[in-house]
Amino acid sequence: MRDGATATTARPRMGLGLKIVFSLGQFGWSLTTFLANNLLAYFYVPPETGYEGIPAFVPRGAVLGLLTVVGLAAFSARLFDGVNDPMIAGWSDRSRSRFGRRRTFMAIGAIPAVILALAQFWPPTYGVSGLNVAWLFASALLGTAFLTMYVMPYNALIAELGADSKDRLLLAALTSVTWAIGFASGNAVYAIKDALVGGGVSPLAAFRTATAILGAVAAVAMLVPVVCIDEKKYASGGVSDAPAFAAIREALGDRPFRTLVGASFLYYTANTFLEIGIAYYVSALMGLPEAQAFTLSVAIFGLSFLWYPAVMKAANTYGKKRVLSLGFVAQVAVFCVIPAVGLVPGLPMIAWAVAIAVGQSAASAAFGILPTAMVADAARAHSAKSGSSIEGAYFGVNSFAMKLAVSTANLAFPSFLLLGRSAEHSLGIRLSGLAAAALTVAGFLVLRGYEDASEQ
Repeated sequence: MRDGATATTARPRMGLGLKIVFSLGQFGWSLTTFLANNLLAYFYVPPETGYEGIPAFVPRGAVLGLLTVVGLAAFSARLFDGVNDPMIAGWSDRSRSRFGRRRTFMAIGAIPAVILALAQFWPPTYGVSGLNVAWLFASALLGTAFLTMYVMPYNALIAELGADSKDRLLLAALTSVTWAIGFASGNAVYAIKDALVGGGVSPLAAFRTATAILGAVAAVAMLVPVVCIDEKKYASGGVSDAPAFAAIREALGDRPFRTLVGASFLYYTANTFLEIGIAYYVSALMGLPEAQAFTLSVAIFGLSFLWYPAVMKAANTYGKKRVLSLGFVAQVAVFCVIPAVGLVPGLPMIAWAVAIAVGQSAASAAFGILPTAMVADAARAHSAKSGSSIEGAYFGVNSFAMKLAVSTANLAFPSFLLLGRSAEHSLGIRLSGLAAAALTVAGFLVLRGYEDASEQ
């Protein structure tokens, strides 16, 4: 045993109640991530509706060719975040804090992550200015660093709190549910904003009020597992002595894990197009109020919960890879529908919305549960085989790929909007769907090379 990392003492299995309590942290950081990532384009480059909207704080036109200020800021933050992921995960692996090697980092990161996510929507000067650009970049970069301090140790705990593969699958399913609830709750910002605007509040003040309410909810949820979960009692992982870069190389030496990470990168790049673009698809392509983006999101995630039992049963029966492949197929279908929305005469908009909701809910169920469980299985299999407890490094590398995917999408999506982001000029919005479809097909092909890791 190279680092004495793998604990041999039997740990009590967490009951369902504590698993649910743990999953509330995922709700909190999912909601915080939505505020920090998914609302940037909406706030700084809002849809053109013909009504009074959020004023410009940074240049909205193209810079450096086809890029935008908000796209560059989001890309820089996610890339910086992705680089930090394996580093912070490694520090967490090596922590000897008496409070718990994971909970210590989570406690430090929670509140600053929420505050800095909200700070992005409070630039210091009214109107376009260089100071606002600097504020956007600074708050985005710092916010992602603190969010990583929470997310990386939290994800590593999924591998360590799960007693076996089925237990880890259950934890992955519960955290997937709370992630979906967090994401859907983030979309409530549009409904809250519209309600406040209807009461006479300006669009800017309404948006800021809505995000502040959701931010407070996110902060409380993130602190729940920090306070309530006894890591020393339930977590199976020991302390690793491996330096961060050595642990990263060790994780990347796992070929099935590398393949899974590659497929996940392509999926999350495409999926972020949908997450960012849903307000545009609803308002510009469907001609519906922006608040209906929340309705569509709730429908997607509500339906995804109905898929969860089938996904878990099929994964246990036929294997996680086969079920995840079907998730890719469903995602491709969704992105083939989006460019065609509103182009078929006589077909009501509700039909387009239903098609998107059904397909995306199936994909969300598969990808919400299985990749996390597969990474946890790989990490625990490696720990059992090598004696090196580097669960944090596995999740750090996986998260780096996810953050790089989100960064790529945040950089690219605003550039598509330069080609048209209104009902009359919707080419850019439609092309974003085709680009996402191509990425999803590539992810499906990469996953074909994946070999199931031994489930420990």
